[in-house]
Amino acid sequence: MEEGVRELLRLAARPRGAAGIPFPETERAVERAARHLERSGGRAVPVHDRDCPAGISSLAGGPRVVFLAGPWNHPGPMVAIVGARDASDDGRDVAFGLARSLAEQGVAVVSGLARGIDAAAHLGALEAGGKSGAVLGTGLERVYPKEHRALQRALAESLGILSALLPGSAPTRNTFASRNRILAAISGAVVVVQGRERSGALLTATAARGLGRPLGAVPWDSRDPLGMAPHALIRSGAATLVRDAADVLELLGVGQGVRPQGVPGAATAGVAAVQPATPPERTALGDREELLWRALRGHPEPLDHAARRANLTIAEASAAFVLLEILGRARREPGGAVRRLVRR
Repeated sequence: MEEGVRELLRLAARPRGAAGIPFPETERAVERAARHLERSGGRAVPVHDRDCPAGISSLAGGPRVVFLAGPWNHPGPMVAIVGARDASDDGRDVAFGLARSLAEQGVAVVSGLARGIDAAAHLGALEAGGKSGAVLGTGLERVYPKEHRALQRALAESLGILSALLPGSAPTRNTFASRNRILAAISGAVVVVQGRERSGALLTATAARGLGRPLGAVPWDSRDPLGMAPHALIRSGAATLVRDAADVLELLGVGQGVRPQGVPGAATAGVAAVQPATPPERTALGDREELLWRALRGHPEPLDHAARRANLTIAEASAAFVLLEILGRARREPGGAVRRLVRR
């Protein structure tokens, strides 16, 4: 490994304010980090470097070096979609659909790779063929949670993954809090979909407010505990009520049917209009197929859940799902879970 990279690893390993004299424990950490960085295919980038996502250098007490995998080269704005790990089915569906619609408008979607809202947002953007990236609370070499290994790999090949933690170091509560602040810093806007009263998503929201980033929140039933965080943000005036992608584009300062270009956080710069793609003609669905398609979620779930929402027997739903698969309107995932597909 080049000596310049090792110097960056030393800078990342050294506490702020510490003298530049290498200590034995620092050198051991640097050697360990170099091995992990090489194995993960990542790279070390100073936060003031042009290859570093914009905004991180503005964080008070933020990292001096970040670790990247993937291109991180999206020319337009990025939106962070965040929320509860224990999100409801409706919450995941809203996050998935919102991310998908934003990706279709040329907006990159970033989140934290956690269960629940984060994962749904990543999947929605990828489903649309758009860009999605993750800021990790762990080092690049780790996968957390473990079931997101394939998703993490897909994100590394899309927009990318980013970590401020020295490779090979153990994550802590503070590294996940730092993850939330970085998400706000690199985003042109932040949207909180769901969260309880003390949700970690509020850390991202607070950071967004401190950095002057537009903040949006999705309203829910007033009795829903998972609506407490977004409701508090809306009620206090900290966040704008967000219903759909059009509301988020308004937060960014652009309109529907345009593809924003420029630096994230400066969404009005260089807006280039595009013609919305003409959707292909679809084969008309029968009544049962239509009912089932509307009941299916954007994220995988057991078929019987959708069947109950569609008021169909499992036999009726199974027969309808076969036709939806043939028409490319639905998919059965490994393990038997099913989900809706949206053809653009």
